[in-house]
Amino acid sequence: MSRQDIRVQLIPDKVQGGATRSVRVRAFCPLPQGGTDYRATARSDSFTGVVTLTQPPPATPAASSTPVTTAAPLPEVHGFALVDEDAKAGRYQVEVKCEGTNDIGRATLTLTARSTATPTPTRTRVVPTRAPRAGGGGTAAGAQPADEPTGIPAGVTVVALLAALGGGIAVARRRSKAG
Repeated sequence: MSRQDIRVQLIPDKVQGGATRSVRVRAFCPLPQGGTDYRATARSDSFTGVVTLTQPPPATPAASSTPVTTAAPLPEVHGFALVDEDAKAGRYQVEVKCEGTNDIGRATLTLTARSTATPTPTRTRVVPTRAPRAGGGGTAAGAQPADEPTGIPAGVTVVALLAALGGGIAVARRRSKAG
């Protein structure tokens, strides 16, 4: 008994190398006789391992008042293969073997070279370091807020408070010694 070649599809059939990619493998295996499982296996030197292809779930008919007659779908098994990130650029044979009938089909997967383009620089996120200036009503009328902060800087305020505290302590000690 001669074996027939089965149709195999790879979606996509061309991927860029250098990263792990997923490729959908579809095979149109003949239905096996004798109630064996309807599935297949796919192998390639570009894959991370052997892939088991299984039947897709049955499609549910659309709700309709009139029956629609369509041709019977071709028997299909499918699965997803991971392309090895270390696989070199080139053309790789993908072989699918149908279980139950041992029919074989092949397809070609093309891996292109890694991109040598420099990556686009990522945008730097700006984080505010102080609260926004809230207008005192003047901004509501269209006035522009001042660019320079108003008032005494915080460092000067702290130094002045410490000096006042130190002077107050010194005065209190003199009074306690005098009295």
